[in-house]
Amino acid sequence: MVRHAWSRLVRKQWLILYPLAVSVIDALAFLAVYAASGDHLRWTEFFAANFDRWQYLRDHFFSGFSFTPALGFAVVAGLVACLGAALIRAPYFRAIAGPHYPLAPRRWGEVVNLFFFYVFLNIVASVVFLLAPTKGLGVDVLRAAVMVILVLVVFADYVIVFEELTLLPALRRSVQLLRHGWPAVLLIIVVEYLVVIGFYKLYAPYYNGQGTVFILLPVTQILLQAFITLLFDLLLIFVYENIRRQSPA
Repeated sequence: MVRHAWSRLVRKQWLILYPLAVSVIDALAFLAVYAASGDHLRWTEFFAANFDRWQYLRDHFFSGFSFTPALGFAVVAGLVACLGAALIRAPYFRAIAGPHYPLAPRRWGEVVNLFFFYVFLNIVASVVFLLAPTKGLGVDVLRAAVMVILVLVVFADYVIVFEELTLLPALRRSVQLLRHGWPAVLLIIVVEYLVVIGFYKLYAPYYNGQGTVFILLPVTQILLQAFITLLFDLLLIFVYENIRRQSPA
């Protein structure tokens, strides 16, 4: 499986431009939120906040939660980031599976469904934790529940693109497909989780220190994030294709 995914990556080196574009859009969306919150636009402070953006959002918008114009701006920026991801990841999936590098989705319906899926994913994976307490048994239970949900819907965005289903049928289809290949999917997700933790521990000392952040640090971080995203999408799409052949819609 890894060998096949690597061969695709070697044959189509420009695939990394798609997740790289998503990473840049995410950074620009956070830049808008950072500026709207009233913080001074200094290079080091911004990229340190961007590295641990969820903690920044918790501290500025969800601790002592209240509806403010800045919170509304953050919500709008998040929705724009989800829309950007939907517009880019639809052709990105087809670029992985096909011989070309499409630059746009095939139809607006899949963009709408991907947009709502990514909004749902961000609410489950991020907003729930921002609103939840930081300590206690309930946090561990919540984290386990979120991981289960993320595993169950792991194929949903691929299904929206490749099988042209709307959001709810795509979620059901993801669960159906997972029943036929959950060991491989679970292994990939666990490895990805460990890689992300290692990535965070690798960069955290540089951003949490007192020195100035050198320009190459966020550049290499964004590039490495894009490569990690590409590698695991390749693996998951390869698994999805195999399971799909065995489980017709």
